[in-house]
Amino acid sequence: MKKTNKGNQIDMGQLILSNETTVAVGNMKVNARGDQLDENGNIVKTKTEQAQAYYQSNPKAAVKTVSIKDAVDVSATKTMEQTPVQEKAKAPKTAKPKAKQPKMKEVELPNGDIELVEDTEE
Repeated sequence: MKKTNKGNQIDMGQLILSNETTVAVGNMKVNARGDQLDENGNIVKTKTEQAQAYYQSNPKAAVKTVSIKDAVDVSATKTMEQTPVQEKAKAPKTAKPKAKQPKMKEVELPNGDIELVEDTEE
């Protein structure tokens, strides 16, 4: 349900379903569903029939399910499982002193520009 500017309720799904056999605007001779029509507005070929005919005549256009993962070399994984893992020595963490940032304040200049200056009031 959608609400218009004036507050009226419009069911867009119902509106689409009620007008799917209406001839679409343009020179393609199709209805709103995409079915091919003749000169009198009768359905010659449905959208499903058109899609099936396309995929039968173009087998390379068919969708394939493929993996996006890289191919795994099984022999390499077996050798990796057999070799022991050596732990690396961790470097001690040293705390770096943080540089003290000066406090800044905004100052409005007579021409309306704003400039940041160091705040000396403390």
